[in-house]
Amino acid sequence: MSFTDLVIGILFLFLILVAALILMNQEVVRRLQEQIRELQVQVDAAKKLEADNPPFRLGIIFNIYQRPSQSSEWTYSRTVRLFRSPTGRCVNTVILRSNLSTAWKPPVEEGDVPTAKDQDLIKTIPVCGMSASGDHWDSGSEEGDLERVSPTLYEGSAMLYKSTGATKVYIQYRVLGIYDDYFR
Repeated sequence: MSFTDLVIGILFLFLILVAALILMNQEVVRRLQEQIRELQVQVDAAKKLEADNPPFRLGIIFNIYQRPSQSSEWTYSRTVRLFRSPTGRCVNTVILRSNLSTAWKPPVEEGDVPTAKDQDLIKTIPVCGMSASGDHWDSGSEEGDLERVSPTLYEGSAMLYKSTGATKVYIQYRVLGIYDDYFR
């Protein structure tokens, strides 16, 4: 057996080993490509979910004070956190409430309390009435119009509709914190 035959044999074994490694590497690349496709499907699904239900972020926190038209004394009503979505929808949550807040409103009928069967009502989130310049609303039982008079104060009035008639109330929002540039 000559030295040339040995070198050709080793070279042949080396080529077989390289071919085997290339085939194994292609299998690994195929698996990775499949995993990437699966992850891309999950990312696309998450983007669609966010588009349908955009995230709400804390926008502003304020205390509400009110006083009747014949009084000069401001009375604390409640502390509100307002969450805003990128699409301009808002959700208010009350942190702390005084008895004054809704004492004038009629009690809610049991049939008006949302349940799981009222999905259309529950999913409906209103467009923000509050902005950096003021707050405007008309809920049926009250309507109000406030203007921003300083970086930390909104002022205006609201009409409260009771069974005994309408009452005008002056309202102030005293801003505690702004967390969304929309409200600056």
